[in-house]
Order: sequence, then structure tokens, then C-alpha cells
Amino acid sequence: MLQEFFTLPNLKLSERNQLPERSAIYFAVSCSQVLYVGLATNIKRRWQNHHRYKQLELIDRKADVTLFWLTCPQHQLQELERQYIEYYCPTLNQTKLPNRPLIPSSQMLSRSLKKLNSRLLGFGVCPAQDHGLTVLLVAYLASHQELRLATTSVRRTLKAISNKPDSLFRWTETTRRKTGAHWRTRCNGIEVRLFPWSEERIMHNPSMYEVMSGPLFGTRRSIPMAEYKDMRQQVKEMPFTERLELARRSKIGLQLFPLECGAHFVSIHQVDILCLTEQQLRELFSKRSFLRKYYPTIQAIKHDPLPVLQF
Repeated sequence: MLQEFFTLPNLKLSERNQLPERSAIYFAVSCSQVLYVGLATNIKRRWQNHHRYKQLELIDRKADVTLFWLTCPQHQLQELERQYIEYYCPTLNQTKLPNRPLIPSSQMLSRSLKKLNSRLLGFGVCPAQDHGLTVLLVAYLASHQELRLATTSVRRTLKAISNKPDSLFRWTETTRRKTGAHWRTRCNGIEVRLFPWSEERIMHNPSMYEVMSGPLFGTRRSIPMAEYKDMRQQVKEMPFTERLELARRSKIGLQLFPLECGAHFVSIHQVDILCLTEQQLRELFSKRSFLRKYYPTIQAIKHDPLPVLQF
């Protein structure tokens, strides 16, 4: 198990001349976020003329930069560096190829959220404990009938994003199933977990037809085919927020989509995501024992848990 950086010895960036002459993995950290991870056979000598020093010095003027280090034998350096870069996904490690600029992980995460937004529901956030990372829990909604199709769609989207040659950002499929796979990624020191939740969703057209038929046709049992086709076209063209408001004003909408109708929008990495309220979370805890078992510290998402680095 990797040792968290905040348990390690450290010095301010301006004190780099006091670093030990040891082989080590080092971490440049600001505002509790790992900006850069590297290796050195002699960490003191490495930082006398580090290629990132000028860049980190500019950051240090706005927010203190601290150097942490983990001493280790030289033969372990490369493998530990690889593991730590994969673990923290540091922002500056993704700009190390001058001939081919890499897209930062934060931008790729935003792309992921935008692509899947109409299907996502923010469940909660688990604060960092026992030297672990803060964990953001996000579900992708699908009715039982469409779960297999939804899983395939999500997999295709995340695979396309993970295969971008100009980014180090990756989604890892931790549980592979045809119906209901799980994924995980890390960005700016936060772990994001994506999992399935079987529930009717507002963007599922057949369910929305029931919501639409009441206002349009009242109690009529028979709907002319032409009018029904017009309604279906309206539903297909309707933006998500418009569907949501329509469902919230409808008794059947509240019954069909209790989670989405009761949730509220939170901007997560500049993408508005529907998130469960504290009350909804408590109600789910009382009904779903596995949530209490696996996520006992979960809290409702009230603001963006993913830091946006301002430099």
C-alpha cells in the first residue's frame, strides 16, 4: 500500500537547499494538492537545478508550495514513481512533453461528466480517512430494462475518453459486468467512483411519455396516433432541465423519478450535476444497508469536492 504524502518529511520550496542527499520520490504540493511527482538518486542535488522550479516558484507566490519526500533504494525509484503518478494524477506531470501538450486530467474529467450528465446522479462524498483519498460517489441511472444498454453506452464513452493519446487521464473498470459495471478514476488528489443504480430516469423516453400524456391529453384513454407521434417528438427534443421541471410538477413524475425530482444541482468541475440531498441520503441509508456498510462516512454533496487549481 502506498504511503500518503502528508505523512512524509517536508520542507518549503524556498528551503530546498536543506533537502537530504538521499535517493527518494518527491512530491511538490500546494493547497493539499499534489502538483508534481518525481524521482531522484540525490534529491538535494536534483532540486538545485530542477526544470520545474521556475514554474513552482510562480505558484508559490500565490499559494505555498511544499516538498515532501519518501526515501527509498534506487532500484525502487522508477516503479514507485509510476505508481504515485497513477495514484495522484498530478497536474504538472501531464505537461512534460513539450512537442505534444497533454490535456490536464481536470479537463478530461469535465468532459466525462458532460458526456454522461443526463444519466448521472451525485450520491455523496466520503472525506479522506486513514491516509486515503477523498472519494466522490456518482451513480449512472438506468431502469432494470435498459441497464445492459446503459452499461454498454457508459463503457463506450469512458473508453473513448481514456484512449485519448494526448492525455494521461484514465477510467479504470474495477468491476466488469454486462449489466452494471463499476469504474474509478483519480483527479487532483480526489478519487471518483462511478457505479450503476437501477431506477427510472427522466431522460428515458417511454417513462416521460406517461408524464407528458396527462397535461396534453387529460384523462382520455385513447390517443390518436398522429398526436402521440407529436408528443414523442416533443419528448425527444426536450432538454433535460425542461423534462426535470415537467416531472417535478407532475404527480406521476414524482412517483416515477423520486431521486431526480428531489435532488438539487451542484456544479462539479464546472458541470451541473444532480445530487442527492441530506434527507434523500438518510432515507436511502435506512433502506439500503449496503450503503451503510461500504460508505459509513458518506455526506451529501453541497459544493464541488474537486479542487480547481488556480494557477
